[in-house]
Amino acid sequence: MNTSNPNGSSRQGELSPATLEFKREGNVVFCELKGVWKLEAKKIDFGLENKWKKLISSEPTPEEISFECNESLEWDSSLIVFLLCQKKEMDERGISFVVDYLPDSIRRLLSLSLKKSSTFNHPNKKNFKFLNSFDLLVNKVLSPLNFWGAWIQAIFGLLTGRSNLRIRDIIVACKNCGAAALPIVSLISFLTGLTLAFVGSVQLEKFNAKIYIADLVCLAMVREMGALMVGIVMAGRTGAAFAAEIGNMKLNEEIDALRIFGISPIEFLVLPRTIALIIMTPLLTVYADLVGILGGLCVGVEVMNFSVIHYVEQTQAALQSMWEIFSGLLKSLFFGLIIALVGCYKGMHTGNDSAALGKSVTSTVVLAVTLIVVSDALFEIIFSILDLR
Repeated sequence: MNTSNPNGSSRQGELSPATLEFKREGNVVFCELKGVWKLEAKKIDFGLENKWKKLISSEPTPEEISFECNESLEWDSSLIVFLLCQKKEMDERGISFVVDYLPDSIRRLLSLSLKKSSTFNHPNKKNFKFLNSFDLLVNKVLSPLNFWGAWIQAIFGLLTGRSNLRIRDIIVACKNCGAAALPIVSLISFLTGLTLAFVGSVQLEKFNAKIYIADLVCLAMVREMGALMVGIVMAGRTGAAFAAEIGNMKLNEEIDALRIFGISPIEFLVLPRTIALIIMTPLLTVYADLVGILGGLCVGVEVMNFSVIHYVEQTQAALQSMWEIFSGLLKSLFFGLIIALVGCYKGMHTGNDSAALGKSVTSTVVLAVTLIVVSDALFEIIFSILDLR
């Protein structure tokens, strides 16, 4: 990273040396960063290290050192390395490290560097297996809750007009998880309607009631199979894609780069995908219902010699109220939300190697399908209790 003053157009040979100026007020020391803190700068204040050692070893030892700078400071990663080294030495001496007066970009880089380094500093980890297991359990519970809370906060920010969400991101996500999914949804839905019609005909033929195949296929697709099949297909196709895309961005440290530049990954990556899937899943469910009914129609007309008009009229008679359609759409809405949140969460919490990315994609599909089936069963129980069937 290379951040410099926009007005600093001086040549490399004219760069001023990196230096520190100290101002002590009791036990608090104010340290002002001046000059050019860049690797390319050839002029260096060689007395800098001696000044610093003299400061932290002075009597009485300062309780706090606060760093500050002016807007004209030119710097790159060498400044971050310097501050991290001084923080380590200050921590050993019990001196507080204060960077509240530094620019946001420097503080974000320091915070990110300290967070990364803290993950490797766990002494005596093997001696506290119980505590480590407890910490792991707490993280497994709190991490999804933190993600869910951040997503809700982003939704409120969108509703109140304080979000940086771009409309074109939603449009691109809708295209990827909606229009691009039509071929596989068409195939699965058509074969599902076809299978329901064949299976139903075997049983209904025993009672000479084959015409009720239209009722069976229509109600099964609209109430249950349409939303369920779309949910499972989208979990395997779109949920896994979300986890792979965001997980790969994490491996390439693109998500860390977004945070450094003050861009929320939830708003930039998660929110567009979530909204797109919430919009497209009910639409795909309606499409799947129609294609499934068409599959049943093919069996009824070609195999059982029903007329198209008779089959369509029987299908219309089976749909006695709009609730039959609305119940399936309501379920599909929740299925889309589950798939999007699971896929984005797994991607955001991918490990640091390629094997971890594969595990995230696999666990996304397994968890999303499991939650879809469980939520579908809960919906049926609730509908039965409320007598909505």
